[in-house]
Parts: sequence; structure tokens; C-alpha cells
Amino acid sequence: MNSPFQKLKDNRTAILLAEIGAYLHDLGKARNDFIEHYAQNGGSGWDGHNFPSIFPDELKEALSKSKVQICNEQISLLDFVEKHHKEKEGGGNLKDCEVPPLVRLLYARWNGYDGMDSGLDKGKANVKQSKNNVFIATAFGYEPKENKIKIEDADELTKQLYDAVKDALSAYITDNDIIKLRKAIIKGTKNHYLKFLGETRRSANDVTLWDHSYSVATLVKCTTVKNILDCSNASFDPLDFNWKVLSVNLDIASIIAKGIKVGDVLGYKEKIDETLDKVKVLIEVDYPLGNEIYRDTSGIYFLIPSIEIEELKVLMLNMLKDIEPEMMPEITIKEIANLQSYNYKFDCKNLQQISRDIKSQRDLFEKDKREGLTLILPEVRQIALQEISYPASSKRFVSEKFAGDWSNKEVCPICRLRPMKENSDGCKHCLERRVGRAKDWIDKNPKQTIWLDEVSDHNDRVALLVGCFILDNWLDGSFIKTMAVAINNNSPIPKNPSPARIRRCWETTQDFIESTIFTNILANFRYGEESPHLELRNKRIQFKINPNPNIPKGATCDIDLEGIRVNPVCIDENEGIFVSTIDLQILKKWGDTAQKIAEFIYGKEITVKVEGDKNWKDAKIIEVKPADEKFQNYLPYIKIYDSPDQFMAIVPAYDALDIAKKIVEEYEIQFSKVRDRLPLHIGIIAFHRKTPLFIAMDAGKKLIYEFKKDRKPIDARIDYIENRDTINNNSNISIRYGNMARKLKLVTDPSYAKTPLEWIISYSTGDPDQQDEWHPYIRINDGDPNRGSYSFDYDGNGNYVVHVKELRINDSIKIDASYLKLAYLASASERFKIDENLRPLDDIKHIDELWKDIQKIINKNNLGISQIYTYWNVVMEKCKSYDEKAWENFIKSSLINILNISPDKDEFKKLFQATKDGLLDICLNWNLQVRKLKSARGLNNE
Repeated sequence: MNSPFQKLKDNRTAILLAEIGAYLHDLGKARNDFIEHYAQNGGSGWDGHNFPSIFPDELKEALSKSKVQICNEQISLLDFVEKHHKEKEGGGNLKDCEVPPLVRLLYARWNGYDGMDSGLDKGKANVKQSKNNVFIATAFGYEPKENKIKIEDADELTKQLYDAVKDALSAYITDNDIIKLRKAIIKGTKNHYLKFLGETRRSANDVTLWDHSYSVATLVKCTTVKNILDCSNASFDPLDFNWKVLSVNLDIASIIAKGIKVGDVLGYKEKIDETLDKVKVLIEVDYPLGNEIYRDTSGIYFLIPSIEIEELKVLMLNMLKDIEPEMMPEITIKEIANLQSYNYKFDCKNLQQISRDIKSQRDLFEKDKREGLTLILPEVRQIALQEISYPASSKRFVSEKFAGDWSNKEVCPICRLRPMKENSDGCKHCLERRVGRAKDWIDKNPKQTIWLDEVSDHNDRVALLVGCFILDNWLDGSFIKTMAVAINNNSPIPKNPSPARIRRCWETTQDFIESTIFTNILANFRYGEESPHLELRNKRIQFKINPNPNIPKGATCDIDLEGIRVNPVCIDENEGIFVSTIDLQILKKWGDTAQKIAEFIYGKEITVKVEGDKNWKDAKIIEVKPADEKFQNYLPYIKIYDSPDQFMAIVPAYDALDIAKKIVEEYEIQFSKVRDRLPLHIGIIAFHRKTPLFIAMDAGKKLIYEFKKDRKPIDARIDYIENRDTINNNSNISIRYGNMARKLKLVTDPSYAKTPLEWIISYSTGDPDQQDEWHPYIRINDGDPNRGSYSFDYDGNGNYVVHVKELRINDSIKIDASYLKLAYLASASERFKIDENLRPLDDIKHIDELWKDIQKIINKNNLGISQIYTYWNVVMEKCKSYDEKAWENFIKSSLINILNISPDKDEFKKLFQATKDGLLDICLNWNLQVRKLKSARGLNNE
């Protein structure tokens, strides 16, 4: 194939070596000496992180022997490290024209990508951290104790990193396997790079060495590709290049929402991941063109050079149609806008240093390029979101892939495209995908359930938990500018929305979802606490069926056992051994331990139905026992997907609100400083375990779409402010906010929140002696608030932000609202109303507090649960026919006459307000109807 892309494939080694060299350019920063040099009372002058002598001899030799040649220009990987700064070991400085052409792509004086990514912040961040309290901040200023760089561990981390690079390069020198080298370097060192900073001074300590190095390597890779394709016009001036964003897009939420069973949903998600990963390999390695810069539920996005790629699109589509033809993607391409011409050229013919006038022009041009680079991702993402739909458009639909034998066949209810046998659960393709997932589960991870009936609580209910961040204004960099990088001459300087910092933003939300929500909260939650027969909650039994149903390993069958329908999974097709896939609490009438349930069902006559059967068949259960250890103590939740902007999981309905409350508590702490600009929406959709899963998934998809609608900020008035020394007296306030924080009471328009919001906003850092002067800035109305060095115009259009410590009572501020939806799908049609009546996210705490108050009232006034039902029913019924004033009077009289609450009591005011604003209806519906709780007195007698 004589084409540009064949040329890229033929020159893969050179392109990937240039990428690796750029990735390693700041290798010398991953060391204790660098950290201590820029700490308080540290070194002076240059830190020497580019000096060869800091590296072990074997590493230095491997770097030196590894050569990169691009268009007749050759350097070693060591040159990328040593010569990307002017300072020379032994004294003196490199002149601009002494910098090797390939290294100029990085070099800050040449407006290279090392400087373009971080140079503005490096020159302005000026607050040194103390040696024993050096922290890596998240993109939003949160510095937890686990983000502290431990000086005592740094040397060992450095050794591990250097050994990894040395070993990878040594292997490459022997085997010349560039793909293995790239994997070993860029993937193999990521965890080490994440533990070091590119800049330790605040507030540039939010960008890790990984974020910066990956961004620089990506930019260098793109320019290298452009040069390789046309060496006759090669340039090593970093300002000579433009970029595109290439995206491969799928409506992922719509695809997985088709699944009838969990295996279908997870199978689709696996195929989606496989699809996007294959695209990633194609673009990053097979035909090395660029690198992935973002991935979410809309698809995958790559930064590539500004070249024609129609041929690559054809290659991708041909590859993808064989993975999963029902998921043919939309491919979107967006090029950086044409920029105004500047007199920026410099050729080294007559001068060795770039003149001041030319440098000034180059700096202006770099600024424009950087801003264009910042905007290109959100622009292409918006285009992609508008264009993707499912099913795929006819131009991408490969109809021959679905042209099977349709005689005496039905349409598969899963894919809705292929033929299937009558009375089957699905077509061969979809069922193989479903059973394949179950086989993997049996062999690899049976302690993480994939069965809806095991997630189900003791009331037969499950819940779809959905969450959504709104990242748009962070991906385009506009909200990054609401934070300060430094305060100079009593004036805050806005942060630079560099590629690495934008990456850091979505990596922070991704890490919150992966680590905080899934790894910490869901994996460690105490499921079913206080529910009856808790000892059964995560246990399984296994048994044989006689005669053997003869279904494949990983397949399930339907069993009717004394009127209860269960769906065990086959774990041994030859012996006919099955394992239960239901929460044994549901079978509690048969025994209060797994052993007793096993004894009860032993020898029972059952009826069985397997895939393809029209009729039930008689059978018998034999050889029953508690399941083997590998199947016990499972975690009763299912991860559907996660991405930087959203997640979905299936959890027990009984626990769903408590899980969501923990998520919100963590959000309020970790995103305290930006919660006004980075909203989190949470939805909990409960349903019976026998409800078809696609109904709940469709509801979840609709709710996500509603959450992501473009909404204007809402105004809020500060009604009350409380400082940390007062807040500290409240034991319920987490110490993780730090020793500097303010509690704000915010009054908003009643259309959003009928009761004031109560927010705690931290201005602490990880160092108890250093306040955060850079992140907790709030948008304020009415122009310049005149708050001295703690307010600034963040966008140049007269829109100001004010540091939280300078906010005052009656200030009018802007907030991006966070929403909550709590719903129960009693019927399939209710999913069409799922996007109605959203509540403020703060209500998640109020619902919990209100239920506790109701239980106290029941005990204090010696009430029965029936009186709560009576009050609830009559006030909600009168709401339909009374005007507002009459209804309020009726509420008051009902509180007195039905619940025996005196009007002068605090609980009277609380219940009156909760009834009026609808919170009581939500609280009682959830706790009495969904969770089926009783009063505090009756709860233990269930």
C-alpha cells in the first residue's frame, strides 16, 4: 500500500522514539533533590534536573545509545533530557541555535511544547511548599493526606522508575521491538510519574509529571508525523504546526440500554471497550498518528497533526465492522482554527539567539495557538454529541452482517437486528456474548456479582444509581481561569488552561468515580445493615439437578421451587452443578443460614425450563450444600460503566440512598472549592428485580440526558456565614475540610430550592500552616466587588470571582446547580416521567434527617406507623383540591390532630416545611414504600 499511512507504518520506530524522548524529557524531576530544591529553605539557582550526572551510569548509557532520526536530524534520548533547558552542566548556557532541531520542539525559548504546556505557570507560581509538607493537589485544589509526597519514599520511587526505564531501553537495544518499548516506558512508568510533580510551587502543584509529560509527548509526536510525511518541507520550529482532533463516537448509553439482562449490558460494554481500544492501538501504534486525549460516554478523542486522514477513516471502519457491526461509530474531525499571521520566523542563519522583537511576536503567536488547542476538544465533542445516534446511520450500517436465515424466525429482542428461533431468549450472537460474560465471571471473579437477583435486597428491589459531572467549562478551560496561579502585587493571576491541566481536570473526576465511588464506597459498603437475616446477604448455595439440563457452563435456567422462581447458573455442564444467583434473604422462610436453606431444598421436586424450551420439565434437586469458598462473600453491586463525566451502577434499593449520601459527602469534601462551578447530579431509580432491565436502563439514559441539558447558572444570596473556628464545634463536620473553611447559607430562587443551601467551602491546603489563596473563588454578580487582592475579572469581560474568605452576607453569587432524582418504577410507563421534578442535591441529606425526625416523633408521641400513613395520605390528597393557603392550614391542623405535635415545637416547623415543599412525600415514599421500613420501634421486628 503506497500511501501516507504506509509511510507512517514504515517509520513507526522513529515516530515512537521521538514520542518516548519527549515523554522522558523531565525524567530528572522525579527525584528527592528536585523536590527539596524548590521547597522552603531549599536550593537557589538552577536545580539541574537536566544534567546527565544525576542519572545512574547504566541508565545514562541506555539513553545515550538510543538514537532518534527524523528527516536527517539525529539525536539521542539523552539529548531530550539534557538540552531541553539552556543550563549546561559545568556552567554556561546553550544559545538558542545550539539547541538540536528535534529538541527545539520542546525548548521554551523556541516556544516549544514544554513551555506551551506549562511555561506560563512555571514563571508565576511562587509559593514554595515546606520540605516536610509537599503535596500534589487535584485539579481543584484538594490536597488529601494520601497526596503528600513522602520524602522518605522518594528515593526508592526514583530507583524503581530509573530501573524501569533502563531495563526497557536495554531490552530495546537488543531486540529493537519499539512497540514493547513504548508500552514499557509510557505505560510502565505512569504510576511513578503520577507521584511526582512537574512544578512543586503552589498553585502549579496540581499538574503531575505524568500529565505534563504525556501532553508534551503527544504534541511532539504530532509534529514528528507531519515531518515524516514530507521531509522535503520539514520544520523543527514548534510554531509551524497545527493540529486536529479526531474522534470515534458512539452513543454508549443508548447501546448498553438495549440489554435485557445484566450479561447483555456488560457484554455490550465489553465490546465498546474493545472497539475503542482497537482504535487507540491503530492510531497510536499501528499507524502512529497521535494520542488519545480524552474518552467518555460519547467516544474516544485523539490529537493528531493537521493532515488528510480519509484513508485512515476507511481503515478504521473496515476494522470495526468485524468487532460488533451494530456499533459502527460516527467519526468526527475538527481542525484548529486558522490563526492570524505573525512575524515569528527565525532561522539561525545570522544570529545565535532569537531577538527580543521576534521573541515577542512568537510569544503572541504561541498564546493564540495554545488557546486554539484548548478549544478544539470541546468543539469536536459538541459536534460529536449532536451527530451520534443509535441505531447507526444508513451510511455506516453494514446490512449484510445481519442478513441471516429469517425463515420461521423472530427478531432478537436484544440486538433487535438478527434472526432468532421462536421462543428463544435471543439470537445466537447475543446469547454467546451473554454466556461468555458468565464464563469469565465463574473463572475469574465470582466474588463480584453479575446477577441482578443477587443485587436485589430482601424486598426484591434493586436500584440503578447514576451520576453525572458537568465538565464542559473545564474541558474548554474557561473555568480553569476562575482559579489563580499566583497573587502578585495584590492581584491574582488566573491559571493557564494548558493541555496538561485540562487533562488533570477530567482525570480528577475519573479518579473520583473509579477510586472513591467504586473502589472505596461500593466495595466497602456494609450492605443490608439492619435488614433481617443479614448473615444470608452475600452467601450462595450449589446443587445438582437431576436429570442434568445439559446447558453450557455460564448459562442459566429457570427453576420453579415451591412457587419461587430462581435462575441458577451452571458452573459444571458435565456434572450438572449449579450455583444460586439470588439474595438468599429472599429465601429466608426456608432457613436463616445457607446450610439450613440447602437442607430444606434437598430432594425437592422442581420444574425446569432452559433456553429454547416451550414447556417446563420435571426435575429434582440433589447434592445440595453451601457453595465453595470462591463463590461466597460476594459484593452485591454491579458496575455498568464509568467515565470522567458519568457513571452507572446497580445496587440494592435498600442501600441506595445511603450509598448516594456517602458519594455526596465525598463530593462535598473533595470538590468543596469548586462545587459552585462543577455540579454533580445523582439519580436513584429503584425497581422490582423482575422488571425488565432495559426499562430501568432506558430511564437511566433519559435521566442522564436531562442532567446534561445546558442550564444557566442560578443566583444565590449569602444569608449567613460561619467560620471554621465555630464550625469546628460541630462534631458532624469532617476534619477533612482542613483547619480553614467557611460555612455558607445560600438562599436561591424557590424554583430550585425552597430551603437554604448549606455549603462548607474549604480554603485549607494539606499544610496546616498554609491557606489556599488560589482555588476557592466564587463567581459574584454586579461587577467589581472591590475585595482587594482576593477578587479578579477571570474572563476579561467584567465577570469577577471572589475568594471565599472575602465573601460577605448579602453578596449575590452564581452557582451551577446540582440535582437529585429519587424514583421508583412501579410500571414501565413511569420511565417516561423520570426527568420531571428534579430536586436540589442538598436534599439527599435532608431526606435522611427528616426520616430520623419522623422516627423520633413516632417514639416520643407513641404513634403507630398507620398514623404516619394517615397523615401522609390525607395531606397529599387535599393538595390536589385545596388552594395554597387552605392546604397550608390543613397541614398545620393535621400535624396537631393526627401526629399530636404542638405548633411551638421545632418538629412542627420541620414537618410543615417538608410537607409543603414535597420533601416529606419523597422521604416517606422511599422509606415506607421502597425500603419498606417501619418505625424505629418496629424495625427490629421485621
